[in-house]
Amino acid sequence: MKTYSLICKKIILFIFAVLILSNCEKNEDTKFLLQNEWKIKSVSTEKKTLNAPSKNFREEVYILKFTDDSCFLLATSVNYAGGGYIIISEGNISINYSIFTKVCCENDFDEQMINVMNRVNSYYFKGNRLIFSADKNEKIIFEKR
Repeated sequence: MKTYSLICKKIILFIFAVLILSNCEKNEDTKFLLQNEWKIKSVSTEKKTLNAPSKNFREEVYILKFTDDSCFLLATSVNYAGGGYIIISEGNISINYSIFTKVCCENDFDEQMINVMNRVNSYYFKGNRLIFSADKNEKIIFEKR
């Protein structure tokens, strides 16, 4: 009886390990998303579209960088920011975005970007562009850097 129980446990562990490892493989779209840096071009809501300011004092401003399998950086014009993410399935993402520092107040573009980032629930590619989208036709357009 103990041998049967031990064999069953080993089979269950093996199946569990195979399932976990198979989920670790990333498809080509996911690799393209995570292995590149993305520069914000514009943020749109139902009411308006704002283009990213062209003058920035820091190099990392409005650059989306994935730092590992669950974290990213995306600085505003004056503050360092980023958060965590989970790719639920191809094209579906959950994002938790927050400001790390509070050097100064954000501009209109930053405020719109922060609001939309906190509602992003999907992504897709159009050429070398990454589009994060949320409900109500809200989206952030990035360009591969």
